[in-house]
Amino acid sequence: ECKPSAGRGAEFDPRHERQLFQDFKREARLHVAMPGATDWDWLALGQHYGLPTRLLDWTTNPLIACFFAVASQPANEDAIVYAHPLGGSSMIDPERGPGPFEIAEVGFLLPSALAPRIASQKGLFSAHPDPASAWTPPGMAENSFEIPRDTRAVFQRNLFQLGVDAAHIW
Repeated sequence: ECKPSAGRGAEFDPRHERQLFQDFKREARLHVAMPGATDWDWLALGQHYGLPTRLLDWTTNPLIACFFAVASQPANEDAIVYAHPLGGSSMIDPERGPGPFEIAEVGFLLPSALAPRIASQKGLFSAHPDPASAWTPPGMAENSFEIPRDTRAVFQRNLFQLGVDAAHIW
């Protein structure tokens, strides 16, 4: 199951989430020029910088997904890579659709090229209408594979040989 960072705390409060988002936008404008940015753009940028949001990070590149799976903690557990098919109806159109705090169901956002790291990670996000509720994508078990804990280091070395490493991703 998947739960965005904004909903992982003991008590999720949507008013606190929105206030934190507004504070981030106000402060970020002092450091980042984003004329014409939508709330989706600001939310993606906040996610990129560690703001607790209703977004979850995904990638369109399976090798990058493997990198994050084997590089994540705890290292003494199996790593799991999840895939989710994307279709037209599941994609969010930031120009035409509802804003991030008005969505009614989970959708996927391909962000604008806001930060080089998002682009290098082939990043996209799932957006969740209720960050406190865990989401289990349909077919999650069938669309995942495990990397056993005793092969994580070997898997990571193989990814390094393919040019998929922290230096290229971060």
